[in-house]
Amino acid sequence: MTALNRAVKITTMSRSRPLARIGATSGLTVLLLAASATPAFAAPPGSLPQNAGGYEQSFSPAYDYDTDGCYAVPAIGPDGTLNGGLNTTGAVNGSCRDQSDLDNSQTYARSKCNNGWCAIVYASYFEKDQAVAGSGLGGHRHDWEHVISWVSQSSNQVEYVSTTQHSSQKTYPRSQVRFDGSHPKTVYHKDGASTHFFRLANANDEPPENHYHNWRYPPLVDWNGYPTVALRDKLMAADFGSATIKISDGRFESLLNAAKPSGIAFNPYG
Repeated sequence: MTALNRAVKITTMSRSRPLARIGATSGLTVLLLAASATPAFAAPPGSLPQNAGGYEQSFSPAYDYDTDGCYAVPAIGPDGTLNGGLNTTGAVNGSCRDQSDLDNSQTYARSKCNNGWCAIVYASYFEKDQAVAGSGLGGHRHDWEHVISWVSQSSNQVEYVSTTQHSSQKTYPRSQVRFDGSHPKTVYHKDGASTHFFRLANANDEPPENHYHNWRYPPLVDWNGYPTVALRDKLMAADFGSATIKISDGRFESLLNAAKPSGIAFNPYG
């Protein structure tokens, strides 16, 4: 099947984190307590090079991120370093929504095709999912959120889109989806007083709220696009606490089964 290829240009920049304050106390003699400043938070690992098939690229989501949440960043670096995530302290978007985060983004994909349909799951990692400013109440370190493009092989277009929402998922017909070309527009969104998930974009999302005010296409890595199988296996086996990556064996099929549009012939386990 022929699919459109989309060129994606993302510039990776170094990330700055807040520096620890250097303090001093004075009595009869001034004593310097800190000789140097050290980062308060570790920078996330660098992104993997884009490596995905044209089919996965053609129907990948066009992303935006509301201002009261984090940017998607790599969960694992080229050297196998896992992202340690962030504590749910400070602002709900604290230390995770700098422009340098947006420039060091990543999306992971896995697809399955049968019976005239292809389902492509796109997974995004966030360093924290914080509900309340200054508190971990209701939130957690690490967040994984997912979007599914359901592509009809006869029409060669996205006919349904699913998004994960907390511990469930919701599936929408094409008529409810806004597109950037062939790409469904989705927004990482804070759900009122609760935590975050992906929702479909609406008219109020123009222009996007990210630093560049355009729809974003992070470097995409598909199931066979990791530098090594060992690195992929390490990511799939990693413990992200209450957040789970749903493109691993078993979880991938379960997500497809739960989100499958009613009435289509697709077999999640086939």
